[in-house]
Amino acid sequence: MRVLDGSYGDGPQALDIVVTRHDVLDEASFRSTGVHELYEQLFPAIERDSPDDIVRWLLSDDVGEPRHFSVGGRQMSYRLDSRCFILRAAGRAIGLGFFTYDHASDLIFCNHVGIAKAWRGGGLARAFYREMVAMLDALFPRNIGVVLEVEPYDRDRLDAIIADLELTGRPLAADEQAAIRRLLRARWYDKLGYAMFCNALTMQPLLCRSPCLDPCLPSSEWAEGEENYWLMWQARTGAPSAQRRASEFWQNAVAAIYIEILAKSLVDDDPNGRRDYWDYATALVAQTMQQTMMTDVRLVRCLGDEDSALLSRWRRLAIDLPI
Repeated sequence: MRVLDGSYGDGPQALDIVVTRHDVLDEASFRSTGVHELYEQLFPAIERDSPDDIVRWLLSDDVGEPRHFSVGGRQMSYRLDSRCFILRAAGRAIGLGFFTYDHASDLIFCNHVGIAKAWRGGGLARAFYREMVAMLDALFPRNIGVVLEVEPYDRDRLDAIIADLELTGRPLAADEQAAIRRLLRARWYDKLGYAMFCNALTMQPLLCRSPCLDPCLPSSEWAEGEENYWLMWQARTGAPSAQRRASEFWQNAVAAIYIEILAKSLVDDDPNGRRDYWDYATALVAQTMQQTMMTDVRLVRCLGDEDSALLSRWRRLAIDLPI
């Protein structure tokens, strides 16, 4: 357990951070923190994993031990360590962070981070994130940094939405809220010091496509479940391997997220029944890597002048939109 220094909230109270398999050792104690209820409040249903799967990953499957399975006679292995950090006030969850360390690449993948709405502001979210990274560095001293996905945003559409709001003051539609949140999430990680993988010639973010997350669907529906993402990266301070070329980091990050963490763990649940899914997922990831193999990749701060201008206009609207 780590006590979070500083004064947050309406009154003086101690905030602490506990982590699974260190302070939180079993399912009962994990659920008793209220972290599942917080998770449901923070993320829409389409973005959430099942509570049972989360418990299984955190407490039994992704515990740092090598796992082995066979697909079509080919032997596979992977080694993951997933941790949930829970920020508590009076013993109840007010923040969470779900990370997975991939031993094959020494990369940490950030699955989810969030703070309860009532506790936002005053720098708590940033302080919580910094503490989690420090704890991750202690848990995984070989890690070379953290990678995460952000949903691409369309600047032209955002400009049109904000311009209409400036003229009419009307309420935001649900799809417009989702579009604005994409920019706000990227801004939050940009302020934390993350950089975006970009094409050095165009300075546009590189696009990667995530396989469908539900291998139980008919294979004819897998393409409908695919999503496009940009990847953001924050190197661990002082990590010797952080001096490698950005293109190498890009290839490693794509393989770590979509093969080591996603595809292998999903296929391991049913190697015989999910061989077709393995072929589909690995082919899709290979396509992304092939398309960018000859690209000169740069790591650059995500938000440019256009984005900053959009954010300034958005702030002037004074609309409360949690991200």
